[in-house]
Amino acid sequence: MNPRGLTRGGGFTLLEVLIALGILAIGIIGVMQLFPMSLINARRAAERTITSQTAHSVLGQIRASSAEALFRGQIPLDLIRLDNANSIYKFSTTVEKLSGAAEVYLQRVTFTVSFSDGRSENFTTFVTRR
Repeated sequence: MNPRGLTRGGGFTLLEVLIALGILAIGIIGVMQLFPMSLINARRAAERTITSQTAHSVLGQIRASSAEALFRGQIPLDLIRLDNANSIYKFSTTVEKLSGAAEVYLQRVTFTVSFSDGRSENFTTFVTRR
């Protein structure tokens, strides 16, 4: 027993509790700062998935519509000009004739997607006719 007759309990002092709360708060703040960045990255990954599937579909339809139709400029316009009115993304498709050997004709088809935050992605395929 101590001189005053009081026994010391096994609890924590106020200073120890405040230090523990401070360390806990720093840890929680650090974890909370990761959430906005992870949400942004998740949204961008979803956008890339959607646009790559759309580009794969459009470019596949252009390739399937035959190289002859592409070289004669008879690709259906709904493949070239997608309906942008109801979409948050802006799509465009360009067809460019490339010079090459006399018996090989090559065209580059580029599908471009513009996002609302100013980013853009290009998807390209080549169509040839012999």
